[in-house]
Amino acid sequence: MTQKQYESFAAMVSGQVKANTPSANKCKHHMTLSLTWAALHLADSDSQHCDLLLKGAYGTAVEAVSLLAIGLVRPAILSLRAHYELSLQFLYYKDHPVEWRGVTDFRNQPNLPGVNKKYLKDFYPEFEKRFKTLVAHRNRRNEDCYAVLSGVAHGTAIHSITSATAPEELVEDITTVRAAVNVFQDAAEHISDINLSCFQGNWISLPEAIKDDLTKRFKDKQPAAELDL
Repeated sequence: MTQKQYESFAAMVSGQVKANTPSANKCKHHMTLSLTWAALHLADSDSQHCDLLLKGAYGTAVEAVSLLAIGLVRPAILSLRAHYELSLQFLYYKDHPVEWRGVTDFRNQPNLPGVNKKYLKDFYPEFEKRFKTLVAHRNRRNEDCYAVLSGVAHGTAIHSITSATAPEELVEDITTVRAAVNVFQDAAEHISDINLSCFQGNWISLPEAIKDDLTKRFKDKQPAAELDL
């Protein structure tokens, strides 16, 4: 690659920001759900041993939205997948400080989402029933967004494979950027529902952003009663 090609890439990226900002802001709004849970957990002194995961969840959210704003959709989805994985890893490792030490010492690989969700189902009695209720009242298109996120990461999502031959060809058109907004919504709501399904508090102790979302989703029903909170 030449300097001129990189300069063309930078100019194209800069030119896309204005058009992509509305979509990026929608993604930022959707991410409020998952980041609200991260903030709640960061305030818990019992989880400080693995708060790196929560800080990473914040960082990858910033990364994902920023990449989308400049039209780099595929890298944005990869960052969103990291956000999803880190969020679920926290829910396991907050209860497993010894196993977390093994990860930080590079003796163990971090768990993938399937392992973490199995743990939550096995050890939080209310998890399955509550999650099933949440899925029945979901706004997201996909019950589980991880297949989409992983498809992009592993190249099995055929339409996401790049055929770029120059840096500026990595920048997607506005239609593709707008289409990615739904993926952000799916991921954030799914993360929120998993957190809520193993939540040990009551309705009053839930953050306002989560209560507002549930009230809208359940419409004429009472989410506190439906979810036994």
